[in-house]
Amino acid sequence: MTLGLRIRTLRKARKMTQQQLADVTQVSRIYIQALESNRRSPSMKLLHRLSEQLGVETSDLLEEFPRDTGGRLQLEELFSGPEPMEIWYRSHKLSEKDMAMVQRLIEAALMDWEGDGKRAKKGAKR
Repeated sequence: MTLGLRIRTLRKARKMTQQQLADVTQVSRIYIQALESNRRSPSMKLLHRLSEQLGVETSDLLEEFPRDTGGRLQLEELFSGPEPMEIWYRSHKLSEKDMAMVQRLIEAALMDWEGDGKRAKKGAKR
């Protein structure tokens, strides 16, 4: 996963707009857009501000996690990487249509989990 995709993924996970991230890191929205599209590279100082605002360690933004060593796999890589990945499950190659369905299922599950978290918080307040 590229640095730009990591930044965009983490920003969206924190439900921030590019403008909001730009404001808290003291850069322009255009600069954030350029970072996310890998047209610019941030300074170490900016990397520290980005990691702080995105809730990760600076090394998490920079480090590659190889798939074959039990490291992390960001599912976003499967759906929005620069090159389409071939995904197989039980000797069946997933088509673009299959991948779109898997992505919709993941999104639905995340929305459900977020809903459960909100319901749990409401129940705790009562």
